[in-house]
Amino acid sequence: MRRVAVRLRRGVAVILAAVPCVALAQTRAAAAHLGGGGDIAVSLGRIVASLVVCIIIAALAILLLRQRSGRIDLRGVLARIEPGARVIEVVETRRLNPQADACVLRHAGHEYLVILQPGASHVLSDRVIAVTGAPADDSA
Repeated sequence: MRRVAVRLRRGVAVILAAVPCVALAQTRAAAAHLGGGGDIAVSLGRIVASLVVCIIIAALAILLLRQRSGRIDLRGVLARIEPGARVIEVVETRRLNPQADACVLRHAGHEYLVILQPGASHVLSDRVIAVTGAPADDSA
């Protein structure tokens, strides 16, 4: 009886030792069959783009955490960033027909009446304006 128990234990030990080897061989065979065993077809551009996106997300997370902890005033930083002064001002735009618009533009003390069409633009008038924005008297 004792010999049977010893043989049974040895048999179970051999089977338990062989199970990982069989499982490993099966997974290798399945991986080679399913994946084809070739290289990964991911372009370098996609990898770099993913890295850039992850860095941007991490930077935004750091800014958010610092703002929440009181180390940085994000609203104050964003308020200091001012857009540049505009050089061209669109005073008025009117649609003349489906392909043409009439626009009044101001730039550097001049006011222009412009007709805009697909592929073309025409300046109809150009006059000097005063500092207040009213047209200057050109008769002098």
